[in-house]
Amino acid sequence: MSLVSLLNESGIARVDDVYSGEELRSLNSSLDPLLHGRADQRRSYVHIDELHALGVLDVVLNQKMRDALFAIMPDPVLYHCFVIETAGNDPEANLFADHLAGWHRDPDCSYSRREPTHVSVFAYLSDVGDDDGGFAFVPQSPEKLLRSSTRNILVTGNAGYTFAWQRSFYHRASPNRGPRRRRIVKISVQRNAFPSVHLASPHYRAAIDAIPSGDPATDVLLGRYQGRTAPRIVPRPAVAAAAIAPTGRLGIDDGALLRAQLRKEAADIKGRLKRLLGERSRSVAAYDS
Repeated sequence: MSLVSLLNESGIARVDDVYSGEELRSLNSSLDPLLHGRADQRRSYVHIDELHALGVLDVVLNQKMRDALFAIMPDPVLYHCFVIETAGNDPEANLFADHLAGWHRDPDCSYSRREPTHVSVFAYLSDVGDDDGGFAFVPQSPEKLLRSSTRNILVTGNAGYTFAWQRSFYHRASPNRGPRRRRIVKISVQRNAFPSVHLASPHYRAAIDAIPSGDPATDVLLGRYQGRTAPRIVPRPAVAAAAIAPTGRLGIDDGALLRAQLRKEAADIKGRLKRLLGERSRSVAAYDS
């Protein structure tokens, strides 16, 4: 089954490791000084401009990573491109811990039954076992109700393990109860047709200003075609992908799950109405002018 088919079916897929052993060693040795200086932070980040300044952005976005991104969608625009390190000996999820033990869907991501529109690719830079803060995911359509018995996946693997997932599905960062800090590359992309507020952030502006234009794939990734049609990138050989088997069940009270999902649905409806009203107001204003 293709990578896109797996993402449409279950929302998540294993892909071939994008980094070689030498690339992993190079990335980690380059990142060590910066992240050791941030070891007092529960979640520490190395952003896209810092990756560029360290001289490792070309490794992070190497050809295998680009192949995966362009296999997922024809015009991927970056909106997350950083390394995250999370503290060890932590009994709670390090994001949204006060909400369903960290389980959530991203509010700024759309869901389409036909194609992935907002996707992340994760590559572990450290070994991640059962207690090391692995990524957790619910491999069922976000349109289906969660129940206590719903199957979920805890993604574990050695350094280099790489996988892609749809951000509109339920997921969480599981607690890193182990003694070591967990390190991961996080790349998120969206279709070029979706406006991106992330590209205006100081980290992205600095990287975009520093990276020369002219390479079509790089220019698409950096959002240089936002607001217009992106060029079609010649596809490379198919990216190998495989399903990831469920490892457990949610085990959260059904009542709490139902209340949370009803609140999320109400918020989604409110957001859609707000966008529709905004589009209508802009259309009326344009007509009147």
